[in-house]
Amino acid sequence: MTATIERESLARSDPSATAQELARLNSRLARDATISEDIAEAVHLVVAGIVDPAASALWEVMDPYLAFIVHRAALQAGEALRDRDDQAARDRLRVTLETLRQGFAAIAENEPVADERSSKEVARWLADTAEVPQTSLAELLGVSLRQFQRWISPHTKGEPEGDDARRLRTVARIVNQLRFSLTPSGAVDWFTWPRDDLGGQRPIELLDDLGRLPELIAIAGGMRSTYLA
Repeated sequence: MTATIERESLARSDPSATAQELARLNSRLARDATISEDIAEAVHLVVAGIVDPAASALWEVMDPYLAFIVHRAALQAGEALRDRDDQAARDRLRVTLETLRQGFAAIAENEPVADERSSKEVARWLADTAEVPQTSLAELLGVSLRQFQRWISPHTKGEPEGDDARRLRTVARIVNQLRFSLTPSGAVDWFTWPRDDLGGQRPIELLDDLGRLPELIAIAGGMRSTYLA
C-alpha cells in the first residue's frame, strides 16, 4: 500500500484533511508489529511537509502553541523511525502520530478565528457558535445589540474596527479555545467568573487592558484539554 499523505498537501495547509490522513495512517500502523517500509515512507513525508521551508509562512500565522506541539511531534516521529524493527519504536510512533493528528485537528478548529479572517467573519462565527442570545454577546463586546447585529448582517458592510475589532478577536479566540471543554455557552459565561489567578477579577473586566490580554489568552489556553501536553 502506498503512502496517501503527500508533502505538498501539508505545504498547502489543509489541516482538517491532514488530521484525517494521519488517523488513517495510524490505523494502518496499528495492524503491524513493527514499522513497515511504506509506513516509514509516509511518516517521512509528513515530517518533511511540516519542516518544509515553503510552509514557514503558514506556521507563522498559526497558534504558536500548536505549531510547537506539531513540530515537536514531527521530531519524535523521526526519532521513532531510526529503529523500525523495534516494537517499542512502533508504539512510540503510534502515540506521536496521534499527537500530530490532534495538533492538526486543533489547528483546523482555530481557522474560523484566524487573523486573516475579516472582523465581520469573526463576528458572524461568534454569533453562530456561542449558543447564547445576541444580547449577551453584545454586552460582552461592549456594544449595543443593534451595533452587533449590523456587524453580523450579510446585508450591511459595517464591521468592527480598531478597539472593537481587537476585543472581538480576543473574545472569539478565547471562546474557540474553551468551547469544547466548557461548551460554547459556558465559554461565554467564563468571562463573568471571578478568578483567583486574576486577583479575583473577572476576565470581562480586563478585555480593554492591552497588557492583560496575553494573560487572558494564556489562561484560556491552559484550560485546553491536556491531550496535547
